[in-house]
Amino acid sequence: MYYLLLYTATSILIGTYAIVAIAVPTKIAQVSTVGNINRPTLKVGSQGERVSELQAALKLLGFYTGAVDGVYQEATARAVSQFKQAAGLNPDGVVDAITWQKLFPNVSIVATNISSSSVPPIPTGSLTVPTRINNTSAPKPIAPKPNVTSRNQNNTAFQPTPLNQQNPNIQYTKEGWPILRLGNRGSEVVKLQKLLQNLGFLKGSIDGDFGITTEAAVKAAQIRYGLQPDGIAGGATWEAFVRRLPQAR
Repeated sequence: MYYLLLYTATSILIGTYAIVAIAVPTKIAQVSTVGNINRPTLKVGSQGERVSELQAALKLLGFYTGAVDGVYQEATARAVSQFKQAAGLNPDGVVDAITWQKLFPNVSIVATNISSSSVPPIPTGSLTVPTRINNTSAPKPIAPKPNVTSRNQNNTAFQPTPLNQQNPNIQYTKEGWPILRLGNRGSEVVKLQKLLQNLGFLKGSIDGDFGITTEAAVKAAQIRYGLQPDGIAGGATWEAFVRRLPQAR
């Protein structure tokens, strides 16, 4: 009877240890997935890769015009203050967790809304998850008035997005141009694809998906118009494309 009790107790202990051994790695794995969105607090005097990342993001948004050198100096602090003021934050020139979140909104959405088999990895915070879709798939053409050219109609269709219509999950320049790149989806991508189609660079379908075909079209147009062919539609790219819309009277 004594050996039977000893055997039973040993079996229970072994089973409990196995459950704990299985549960612990799962918990660690869940915690580690959150760590990749952390960013350090930056201020004047900071240096390194994260400062370069900050400067590049601010430059893309149109707040910073200096060199991306990884050194947090007064010019970077002024750009941060301007960005924070535009984002409704205290313009103190310090990059804290809330500032990073405004620069790279909805980081966690990237992992849950893109299929790794269909879309290549994209930079953090750049995924479009539309929360508001217009009732029509394309802007309605404006009825022509006397002496109004079709170029004016095109320019009306391709304008910066008003603040009250901007997608909170997309970065915008100060002028209201959406910053789009590989992996973005939604109505803003539809507008970009229609612009590329009007310029003669996009031959594929208008599907609202910024895939490799759209990226190749953006790069081709950037090369044609003397821009850096990075495949990203930022403010300078939008303005260059709109200026070159075909004119027909």
